[in-house]
Amino acid sequence: MKNLLIITAISALILAGCASTNTGIVKIADDTYMYGKQDWMGYSGSVVKAGLYKEANAFCESNGKKFAPLSSTADDYKPYQSSAGAEIQFTCK
Repeated sequence: MKNLLIITAISALILAGCASTNTGIVKIADDTYMYGKQDWMGYSGSVVKAGLYKEANAFCESNGKKFAPLSSTADDYKPYQSSAGAEIQFTCK
């Protein structure tokens, strides 16, 4: 029983670690950034994109600036092909 509990806990940690990957916020020009994320547990690219917008807005606010989106893409989950994902480009003014 104890071994089963340990195996279950390790499996859960491994799956949680694979749930999403992101680029982090990357500076691509003066006050211009890109941020991308893949969510292996989600279905909607729009949900991923909304999360990126929230985090990007908080990033700009933490630097005393205002968030302004420039462009974005979003892709929904496609079974056996790709995860849900999104990328945004934004500026902090």
